[in-house]
Order: sequence, then structure tokens, then C-alpha cells
Amino acid sequence: MILRVVAAGVALLWSCTAGAQPSFDCAKASSVVERAICADPKLAAADRAMATAYGALWNRLSAPAKDHLTQDQLRWLANRAKACTGEAEDVARCVGQRYAARTATLKAMGDGPYPFVSEQTLLKSGKVGATRYEIDASYPQFDGPDADFSAVNKTFAEAARQGADDAVPGKDGGGPGLDQIWTYLQSFALYRPGPHAISVATTFYVFTGGAHGSSGVTATLVDLRTGLGVRPAGVFAAGSGWKRIVTDIARADLQRQFVERPGFPDALEPASFDKLMGDADRYLFKPDSLEIIFNQYDVAAYVMGRYTVDIPYTRLRSLIRPDGPLGR
Repeated sequence: MILRVVAAGVALLWSCTAGAQPSFDCAKASSVVERAICADPKLAAADRAMATAYGALWNRLSAPAKDHLTQDQLRWLANRAKACTGEAEDVARCVGQRYAARTATLKAMGDGPYPFVSEQTLLKSGKVGATRYEIDASYPQFDGPDADFSAVNKTFAEAARQGADDAVPGKDGGGPGLDQIWTYLQSFALYRPGPHAISVATTFYVFTGGAHGSSGVTATLVDLRTGLGVRPAGVFAAGSGWKRIVTDIARADLQRQFVERPGFPDALEPASFDKLMGDADRYLFKPDSLEIIFNQYDVAAYVMGRYTVDIPYTRLRSLIRPDGPLGR
């Protein structure tokens, strides 16, 4: 009962103050984060946008979903306060990034039946020798009551923990005389490619010494009916020749991109490229298209960054299983 009263109060406050700057009374701002939001019109606008997305979603949910969303939002607010600390610029950057991700997540959760996905976060910092480390890793947890998501949830949690563990220096503190900040940052975005599916795009950045850090994006498709992760072969119809078709489209698109952003020609050779296309975590199924992700070093030098190939479903619809997670 208390939880529902809190949720109703939050929704009412955000609904009534949507035109204010921001969605709360700046005269009562009592935290570093709130004061940063009040001092920056862009952050104030981001706060209003997130409040609007939250209120719109909360208002259309039934009681169990309302309770789940409220708990998730309160957890998000608490983690925002813990993570966004330090100098004013650091706080503003952290708040801005968190609002952008949260607003997108709330909108995705409202695009279809409520998926009961909560945001979990690993926050950790410390120092080993002369080397400091900072970990801020968010990952999804599927809490839906109609399927067993334990396996996919374990995969997400273990990946975040592994990334965090790798960013903690060993006993030598990363080496003698080093004054560095080792970092692991991770966030995620949700997409609704079909009525029975959620795609998770996990973005990470890691720095553990050296000239530069590394970053990347991995994709996971979850079937809400079974609670399991789905590989591309589970999306496309058997015998449709989908892999050859998608691979040929991706290769041709990268060849065009290489004109402006040169890559490794050897990466597009049939044997090498077919192996790359066998990685399930580069297939990001979005609402209107399949995005193929090629992270740094996959097909080009580090400085060229990430390459992506977008294939509209209009080119793939005949290949998709009608009874699969993307079936309509």
C-alpha cells in the first residue's frame, strides 16, 4: 500500500510540474544532483523529459506493473545520487548520460506490453597502490512473471561483474609509479523489434592502462515467452538462406563505407567475414531494422571506430519466422 501511495505521489508531482524547470521545486533542491539540474537548462529539460516518459508509462499500467516500475525508478534515483559525484562538470556529464539512457528505456518499455525489466547497477571505486579505479556498470534484469529468465539474467549479471573485476588493479596497483584511473563503464538500451521480444544493446568502455581504452556494443535478443536468449538462427526461417543473404548485404555495405573510412580488406574475405558474421552478439534487432555491429578492430583500425550496417526489415521480412520472436 505504501509503495502505491509513493508511486501515485511521484506520478502526480511529475504530471503537475511538467512545464516547470525542472520537474521539482528548485527552491527545495537539497542534493548535489538536484542543484546541478537546477543550474543547467539542458539538464532541467532532460529531467522534464524523463518525468514525462515515466508518468506516461506509469499511468497506463496495472497494479503489479506499477509497483515494479516504481521500485525500479526509486532504485534508479538512488543509483543516480551515488554515481554522479565529484566536480561540477563530472556531475553534469553523469546526470546527462543517465537521463538520456533512462528516458529511452522508459519509452521502450511503454512500446507494447510492460516487459518487467529492471535496471541493476554495480557501483564501485577504490585505490590499489597509485592506481584508482571507478566502476559504473548498469545491466538489465528480466523480472517477468510468465517465464523463467534466470539463465539470461545470469548472463547479463556475470558479464557486468567480469567487466568490473577486470578493471580492479591487482596487488601491484597496475605497475610501479603509475597514477591512473582504471575505468569500467557500462550501460544498456532496450528495443522492441516484435510483440514477443526485447533487444538489449549493451555499451561498454574499459580503460586499464595503456595509450587508450576500448569500447564496444554487444546485442542480445530475449524472447519474452520463453525467457531465453535467441540467436539469429531462431529469428529466421530454416532453409531460407538468411545467413548468406544477410552476410552478402553486410559485406557490400562495408565495402561502400570503406571508401570514406578505410578498413581492413582482409576482413571482408569470405572465410574471415563469414566467421565474423557467426557472432550472435553483433545482431541487434531494432523495431524497423536489423543492425549489424562491427566494433573497434573487427574490420578496421582502432581510430576508425565502430561500423554498423542497417538492413530494413522490408528486405528481410520474407525470411523471418512467423512463429519466432519477431513474428507478427
